Amino acid sequence: MLVWLLAIVSLLLFGGMGVAAGLAPAICGFIMFVVAFFLGGPLTKLVAMALPKEFTGHALASWFPESMYYMELVIVLLVFYLVFWGVGFWVRSKIEYWLKYVGTELQRMTWSYLNHGVGLFFGVLTAVLFVMIVATGAYAPAYLSTQTTPNEDGQPWGITYLNNFGKGMQSTGLDKIAARWDRTPKKYFEVCDLIGLIANNPSVMYRVKNYPLIYAMQDRSEVSELLKDQGFNDSLKNKAGGWALFNNGSVLSFMGSGAYNDLKDQLDMVDFTEYLKTGKSAKYDNFKLLGEWELDVDQVTLMAKKNEPDISYREMKFMATLLRTYFNDTTLRATVDKRIVLRDIVSNVPDLVATLSNPSNPKIIPPAPVFTPQQQDGQQQPQAVAPAAQGRGANRGGILSTSRYREALDHNARTQAMMNDTPMEYNDDGSVKTPEPPKITKVSVNGTWTGDGELYKVNIAGVELDAIIEGDILTLSTGKVRLYFIRKY
Repeated sequence: MLVWLLAIVSLLLFGGMGVAAGLAPAICGFIMFVVAFFLGGPLTKLVAMALPKEFTGHALASWFPESMYYMELVIVLLVFYLVFWGVGFWVRSKIEYWLKYVGTELQRMTWSYLNHGVGLFFGVLTAVLFVMIVATGAYAPAYLSTQTTPNEDGQPWGITYLNNFGKGMQSTGLDKIAARWDRTPKKYFEVCDLIGLIANNPSVMYRVKNYPLIYAMQDRSEVSELLKDQGFNDSLKNKAGGWALFNNGSVLSFMGSGAYNDLKDQLDMVDFTEYLKTGKSAKYDNFKLLGEWELDVDQVTLMAKKNEPDISYREMKFMATLLRTYFNDTTLRATVDKRIVLRDIVSNVPDLVATLSNPSNPKIIPPAPVFTPQQQDGQQQPQAVAPAAQGRGANRGGILSTSRYREALDHNARTQAMMNDTPMEYNDDGSVKTPEPPKITKVSVNGTWTGDGELYKVNIAGVELDAIIEGDILTLSTGKVRLYFIRKY
């Protein structure tokens, strides 16, 4: 394991240098090792400037600044140790000169006995501190790496070594000591657990997208682009690991956005994690209005007849046409920030509500129907050949007179033009062109909501509506108008 390899190499390196060089170099190196540990802050900034920017400037570096500091500190400590270990040879030469010409025989024997033993002791002590500092620096990133990399096949060598080192720390108990030194916030490890849960179980992404706080942010481009990114979704599906996920362009863009900062500040990690595991949110489940709802046009028509048995067939037909014209694809979206959006609906909501309330006095009229070529041919055929008027009826202006026929023909043409809104057009072969269906402009209308549980007050474009939820059915009502929505998720 890498932990044991690091420990053995450190003991051999620093212990061997202590034995070989003796007491003076080992003590000098150890003292400056400790001094550099406490005063190495400014020097680590210089080291950071010399390191590759893709390493120090990566978005993940801000997640564990303490670990980044320790990684840079290791370089500072090694440089200082080697420099002052070399200075220790000058100190040793002075001591040996004094012992040779001034010291007693007892002092020379004591020095000879202690020199290499004390050197070994301080070398081993330096090795222990060095291993602890490396472990502390690797603790936070290794925790993230091991959580988010279920399969090490195809991973960069650095990730593989980091994972092995992290697992080695856990098996040897070194992680408990490193955790006492590490000052990374607790929330970081909660985030790592959460990301690990998603990376190891890609199917929970459905719940991630529908968590109320994240669902409310999906209109923001950074969030929507991330959730739709094919590379990101493929990396999750294939369990490609944290390295592939965190180097995805959409992920990096999201981590540098305001949406990421807002989510980081507002997200309840405990509630979100529990929601991913169980599908239940203690924080948001009481707000049953949250989510996306789809209008059930058939149910609205059926209940209109049930609620008003005296409604005429003509009014019923008109209401059904109105609903299918303006409400056929309407959806309602309610988010945690008390906003509601009605999508694919006519912009003049008050007139629409008034028309549904009183179809006998409509304020909105659906576009004129579009006739098929066969219908148009049948209605225009009398214009193609005008039969000649015969007999005395023509002279008297009777029903078959030319003047009466032309008057009726003109009236029919004007009526047809009014219904079609466009003059009759023909193809080169003489057949009637199929007219395009009338264009209906639909928009998204914003509103607000208040309430909880099953009862709410909704305001959409100035229209106040009562909202009641029964299971997966949402009913919006005001006066005679009742709109029935079915939950989409």
